[in-house]
Amino acid sequence: MGLIPQHFIQDLLNRIDIVDLIDSRVPLKKAGANYKACCPFHGEKTPSFNVSQTKQFYHCFGCGMNGNAISFLMEYDRLEFPDAVEELASSLGLEVPREEGHDNRPKIDNSLYDLMAKTANFYQQQLRTSNGQKAVNYLKNRGLSGEIAKQFGLGYVPDAWDSLEKLFGNFSNNPKLKQQLIDCGMLIQKEGDSSRVYDRFRDRIMFPIKDKRGRVIAFGGRVMGDGEPKYLNSPETPIFHKSNELYGLYQARQANRNLSRILIVEGYMDVVALAQFGITNAVATLGTATTASHLQQLFRTSRELVLCFDGDKAGRAAALKALEHGLPQLREGREIKLMFLPDGEDPDSMVRKVGQEQFNQLVQAAQPIFDFLLKFLSDQVDLESVSGRGQLVHLAKPYLEKITDPIYLELFSQALAQTSGLDSDKLESLLGSPQQVATTTNKSAANQSQNATNPHQKTASGRKKINKSIQLAITLLLQSPKLGLAVEQFDWLLSLEQAGPKILHRLLEIIHKNPTLSSGALLEFWRDDKLYQRLAELAITEREERIRGNEAQEIADCFKALLQEARTQRLDHLQQKSSQEGLSAAEKAEFQQLLLLSKRQNN
Repeated sequence: MGLIPQHFIQDLLNRIDIVDLIDSRVPLKKAGANYKACCPFHGEKTPSFNVSQTKQFYHCFGCGMNGNAISFLMEYDRLEFPDAVEELASSLGLEVPREEGHDNRPKIDNSLYDLMAKTANFYQQQLRTSNGQKAVNYLKNRGLSGEIAKQFGLGYVPDAWDSLEKLFGNFSNNPKLKQQLIDCGMLIQKEGDSSRVYDRFRDRIMFPIKDKRGRVIAFGGRVMGDGEPKYLNSPETPIFHKSNELYGLYQARQANRNLSRILIVEGYMDVVALAQFGITNAVATLGTATTASHLQQLFRTSRELVLCFDGDKAGRAAALKALEHGLPQLREGREIKLMFLPDGEDPDSMVRKVGQEQFNQLVQAAQPIFDFLLKFLSDQVDLESVSGRGQLVHLAKPYLEKITDPIYLELFSQALAQTSGLDSDKLESLLGSPQQVATTTNKSAANQSQNATNPHQKTASGRKKINKSIQLAITLLLQSPKLGLAVEQFDWLLSLEQAGPKILHRLLEIIHKNPTLSSGALLEFWRDDKLYQRLAELAITEREERIRGNEAQEIADCFKALLQEARTQRLDHLQQKSSQEGLSAAEKAEFQQLLLLSKRQNN
């Protein structure tokens, strides 16, 4: 599917009333011009969650959560961005359009989801038949209750080659349906005879795999005896990509409003068994190693990830592989820990042996990723010898290069220097100063953001007043976008050297193209930008010096000051050029005009 057009997103936000949306999930009370409630994102007794109907924006003064209607669905209903847009569109009876040319993936036949849902229901019903009794007995012997089986939609597929044909009807009368079931991995074509098909899954406990919206997209089937393979998974299909999906993530989100920690385990039964013991924050990879895509998805839901491995050599190797994907994604507020089980144990067997409380203690005691890495690398060498300590530094270098956060990089480098016996500065020079690169990049980004919006940050010329005008103008436009319609000429903002005027120019461009935007809809254009959070804060800022009803004059004064600054910068440039290489006739005329304006202004 292609990208969702920006104009559709804006139209959607203009048509949705955020007050109605939030009130349907969190009861709101009128409080002056806004609405209030106890924040649904953190525990509190005094309401600090505010919703503005005018701005179509919410903000919690307690925990800082804020956003528009899309943001609320993403946080409250635990949806990804496209799914949140789909949900809003569905509530208005709209179909989400897609732009062509942005994505080469084949279009998804939505009826595949319906077929998978019907199949999942059929498998669940089989548990209540005489044929399914052995599956029920197996689940009971594994300590699973009927309630947990229902929660995860567990089922049983009969020991037959044609269960799906009995469910859906004769395939010869419906070749399209047969092809759809082949496409979603439920049927296999017989070799040498493409007209004949048979069920992929037979005589297995069935684990439906759900996407983030709770739709069944695939299955995992487990044998009840000694057959092989022990687990059989759906193949890659248009609706299922195993390297992107996680078993149990939908159920974990449903069971926990705030997932402060997620435990990543290996198998379906581990997830279900842990849930049986009240541990509802576990997910499993689907027969693959933990990928960068897995970690990215999980970090959108939780700040702390604990990866659980076997304690043997293979478990350590798997941990190192996951570590390679995890290091680049670590930054402030994110943490990855590693948990190793005793030999011969998995989460399923371990939780039955020690119980919920002690298992949770083991999770809490998981090893931070950098502690594991340093110890693992140190164990590979002889730290008593010079060559061993040198070897340690060489072994660590590839991992250092994967760390993008400057603080984590600096701290791990210091720990490595201490362990190897090298001076920190010497280690830095030997490794090519990776921390300097990261720190410089980080500072550059931070300074650009701060210069754009901080009234106390001076520019190279010390023009503090201009920066204050920039922030005030940005704040006014974010809070009352219609004010920007009065600013007719603004391309001159691009001549100013600071970052802030470029943001102002972008705001005005958007407002003039979309004159009916609310604050929430305007901020949507910055959703994936590093400035989003700062702009969101400005959108809800209450200024003490504000005189209500005088915003038009305030923004006019801001642009007057900025225009004056643009003229001053241009005059300085022409003056310098005049002394170095001379001016063209047009530049001389411009110089004289700017000089005259400057004299009038100073008199």
